[in-house]
Amino acid sequence: MKTASRNRRFSLYLTALAAACAGLGYAWWTVHHAWRDGYGDGDMSWHTQADPRALSGGDLTVFHEGFMPFGQSPNNLPWQYEAIFEAGDGVFDKSFIPGDGKTASQIKTDGGTRRRGLGPLFNASGCAECHFRDGRVERPYVGGGEMMGMFLRLSVPDGKGGWKPPDGYHHQLHDRALAGVPAEGKGHIDWEEVPGVFPDGETWSLRKPNFRISDLAHGPLPTDTVIEARSAPPVHGGGLLEAIADGTLLAHAERQKNDPDGVSGKPNYVTDPETGQRVLGRFSLKANETSLRAQAAGAAFNDMGITSVIHRKEGCLPHQKECAAAKNGGTPEEPELTAKQLDDLTIYLQLLAVPARRNLDDPVAQRGEELFKQARCNACHVDTVQTGDTHPIERLRRQTIHPYSDLLLHDMGPGLTGRPDGEATAQEWRTPPLWGIGLTQRSNHHTNFLHDQRARNLQEAILWHDGEATVAKGRFIGMKKEDRAALIRFLESL
Repeated sequence: MKTASRNRRFSLYLTALAAACAGLGYAWWTVHHAWRDGYGDGDMSWHTQADPRALSGGDLTVFHEGFMPFGQSPNNLPWQYEAIFEAGDGVFDKSFIPGDGKTASQIKTDGGTRRRGLGPLFNASGCAECHFRDGRVERPYVGGGEMMGMFLRLSVPDGKGGWKPPDGYHHQLHDRALAGVPAEGKGHIDWEEVPGVFPDGETWSLRKPNFRISDLAHGPLPTDTVIEARSAPPVHGGGLLEAIADGTLLAHAERQKNDPDGVSGKPNYVTDPETGQRVLGRFSLKANETSLRAQAAGAAFNDMGITSVIHRKEGCLPHQKECAAAKNGGTPEEPELTAKQLDDLTIYLQLLAVPARRNLDDPVAQRGEELFKQARCNACHVDTVQTGDTHPIERLRRQTIHPYSDLLLHDMGPGLTGRPDGEATAQEWRTPPLWGIGLTQRSNHHTNFLHDQRARNLQEAILWHDGEATVAKGRFIGMKKEDRAALIRFLESL
C-alpha cells in the first residue's frame, strides 16, 4: 500500500512538473516568438463580419472616424509590435535639432530618444513636416512663397547620356541650413493657368508650374538645368505594398504589353543601398526606392541631413566649408539616426494601417466605380492584389488588398516631364496608390495632388494625365457632367 501511494504521489509530481514546464514553454514561446506573426490575442471576428469591399488593407484595415486616418496601427497587434510601433511613431513625429558635437554613447544614452544631428543642410526637421498626420503636406504651396514639405530637384546632362547635379549644388536644393551655414537657395513656383473646356461646355483650368530659384549660394545654374518639384505622398499601407511579390508586379507589366489603349507599365530597377544588388523599386514617386527601410534612411539623409547606417557621412560638398565645420550629432561609426531608431521607424512604416473604403451603398459612387472601369483607369490603378508569402512580418503575408496601383512606371506625357531616375525616363512616374485618397481633406485640410501639388482637386489630377493615359483621359473628358462627378465620388469613397 505504501509503495502504491508513493508511486501515485510521484506520478502526480511528474504530471505537475510536466504541466509547469509546458506552461513555462508556452510563456517563453508567447513572449519570444509567437507575437512575430503580428497578431495579439484579441478578437478578429470584425474582419470576417465586415463587408469585403471595405477592407482596402485586408485585416490591416481600420475604420477610423477621426482626423488621423493615415496614422493608425492595425487592430489586434501584439503588445511587442505595439511598443515598436509607438517608438517608430516617435521618431517619425518628433523634430530633430542641431548636433552638439557628441554621439549618443558620449552622453550615456541608448540613443532611443536622442534626436540630434539636423542638417547642416536640410529641407525639413522631421518626417511629419512633409507627411503631416502620415499623409501629404499640411499647407500646400502658395505661389511665390516659401516651400514647406516640398523641395526642388536640380539636374544637368552629364555628357554620358545620364544626369548629374549642377556644379556646386546637390540634386536636391537645400533651402534651409543651420546658423552660420549658407542655404543653397530658395525655390519658388509661379503658377500659370491653362484653360480648357469639356465637350458639354463646362470649363476647367489647370495650373502649370514655372520654377525659379533665388538667393543661390554657389553661383548661377547652367541654362540647361532641369528643375522639378517634389511633394511628399502619404505613407499608409507601405508594408502591404512592400509585401507584394516581385513576380506579381512583373505579371502586371507582362499583361499590359498588348494593352489596347497603349498602356505599357514597366518596373524600375535600382541599386539597393545596403547590398549593392540591382533590385526592383516600388517606393517614391518614380519607384526609385527599394524598401521602406531604404526610403526612410534616404529621406532622413537627403531631407533632414541625418546620417544612419545606410548613409554614414554628412552630405557637405567639398566647397561647402561652413557645412563641413558645423557640429554633428554622430560619427560615421555611430550615426545620428541610431540602428534601433531606423529599425523602429521601418516597422512603424510597415505596420501603418489602411483606412476602410466608405459609402459602399452610395448609388452615385457605385455608378462612378463602373465608369472608372469603363474608362479603363484600372489598367494602371489595379484594384485588387494579393501580397506574397515572404515578408518578415508574417501578418503582411497573403493579404488581399485594394491599393489601386500596379506600382509600375508609366509615361504620363510631356506635361508631367521631370528628370530620369534609375530606369525611369523623364516622363515616367509610378502609379500612385489611390486607397485613402478621399480622406485627404479630412487629414490634411486640402485636396492638392500630383508630385508637385499642381492639381487642386481630383478632376485636375485626371486632366493632367497624358501619354499612356491619353485614351482613358479622353473617355473621362467625353463623359456627361454627372458621370464625371460620379467617378470623382467613387474616388472620394476610397
